[in-house]
Amino acid sequence: MSGSTTCPGCGLELPASGWLWDPRRNASPECWRLFGEVQGFELRHLELVRDYHQLAVDAYQAQHAPRDHREVRPIGVAYALVGLHLALDRGVPGVEVRAAHQRMGKPDASWPRLEVPERTGTVTVFDVAAAGTMAGSVSGHAEAVRGWAAAVWRAWAPRHAAVASLTDRLLG
Repeated sequence: MSGSTTCPGCGLELPASGWLWDPRRNASPECWRLFGEVQGFELRHLELVRDYHQLAVDAYQAQHAPRDHREVRPIGVAYALVGLHLALDRGVPGVEVRAAHQRMGKPDASWPRLEVPERTGTVTVFDVAAAGTMAGSVSGHAEAVRGWAAAVWRAWAPRHAAVASLTDRLLG
């Protein structure tokens, strides 16, 4: 297969694979596969699982938020943004963010609708893969995940107050 694909979520261009698209992910199959490789690298390193895995999951989900809420329920986006808020604004460690996600419960009508920004960050999963997986560097991976998450969270700046309010209401 020749040519390339552009991920609808993050804009990442990768060589086309011919794999089927899953529109629920708002990601090209090539971008989704690369994220799987990043997760696999994390799973081989306990410190990455403990400290960075949740941050990477939340960054990916928030960066690939669906723009058309009629097609996909954006439940994962709210969880991801709360996770980014907890980790980046409040300094909550990854394992505690995972626990907070479990305490959040199911979304209801009182949860805010969070309009997706035009761009959801300039750093992508490719930057993380290049610094970590492709280089075989745990410290490069950790630094890249922090930068990626921060870039995605900055892109959502107009929604920070709504996310903080939701966090306070659900988690105290």
